[in-house]
Amino acid sequence: MMMLVVFLFLALLKIVCSSYHIKDNSLVPPYLSPYWISYGSTVTEPQFVRLTSDVKSSQGGIYNTKPLIARDWEMVITFHVHSSKTLVGDGFAFWYTQNPPSNGPAFGSREKFRGLAVFFDTYANQNGEHSHDHPYISAMINDGSKLYDHDRDGTLTELAGCSSNFRNNDYSIATIRYANNQLKVSMKYQGTVDPVDCFTVDGVHLPTGYYIGVSAATGDLSDNHDIYSIHTYELDVGRKDNPFTDFSQIEPSADQEAAPRGMVFLLFAYQSFQHRFLLTFVT
Repeated sequence: MMMLVVFLFLALLKIVCSSYHIKDNSLVPPYLSPYWISYGSTVTEPQFVRLTSDVKSSQGGIYNTKPLIARDWEMVITFHVHSSKTLVGDGFAFWYTQNPPSNGPAFGSREKFRGLAVFFDTYANQNGEHSHDHPYISAMINDGSKLYDHDRDGTLTELAGCSSNFRNNDYSIATIRYANNQLKVSMKYQGTVDPVDCFTVDGVHLPTGYYIGVSAATGDLSDNHDIYSIHTYELDVGRKDNPFTDFSQIEPSADQEAAPRGMVFLLFAYQSFQHRFLLTFVT
């Protein structure tokens, strides 16, 4: 009986200890950590970091100066995007990149980067038919050879995405999890108990030692983009990697990419034509 109790205790301990909070890579009130640097329009208040105020043509961001050395990790970002207006823009982004974010046209940072970006887009820039509604969350993996195309909402380089009603809640929580080469994004909203899955993508390859940060931008339309906290966790997922592998040298890549939004209708039309042709041929 005692052995069973010990076994259950050890099993529970393993579950509890499967993630470890990394203080130096986390952003929490009252924001006194020396490892975070802000730029642009960012203003630090006692209870939140405001990347942009509800004014036009603003860019701001904040990034961690300590590279993240965890092989598998999870970010829990609590934020508040809000305005009293109905027409708003543009949104904010989370970055895990070789170089820290800095002023640029991609939600307040550079449109060319190496690593991972998760975009929280509140305004549809692309004209024509859309395959999703805004606000929209999407991910992009970049080896430094591609540009984020803001005019097309990044659809040509999108890895995966989902529509999300994260605006004008008192708070929303985004969980970005990278473990065993799988990227998963989920959302939790004010007044809800369970998180909502946004997307899960296997075959994602990211190196260690990159920098984390968030940035936001407004254009002709505007919004308040507030960050309450970023909690960073190292995950113990039982990897069995070669201990001599230098994970900092992994090339950022993904085994798949989502079909560009402008191509979704063409793909559907082609498949429908192919199906009708086969039916005609068989009959």
